[in-house]
Amino acid sequence: MTKEEFEEFKSLIAIGEEFNFDYKNDEYWISHNGDKSFLSRTRDHYAQEFNGYEELFEKATIDGMKITELYPKLKW
Repeated sequence: MTKEEFEEFKSLIAIGEEFNFDYKNDEYWISHNGDKSFLSRTRDHYAQEFNGYEELFEKATIDGMKITELYPKLKW
């Protein structure tokens, strides 16, 4: 994912869209329920819960790295 694509991805998440993406042959899903946002791995249903999309983009990690650092390796 390019920097521009990641910025578009974040802006769409901010308005409530839900998306899946791939990283290292695993599918991940960003979803929302009320004021909570979630990053889930499809394979084993591992999930991280956050108080909204802003916290998700600040704290969500995959392989110990924040998704904001991994975006070049994400496939949307």
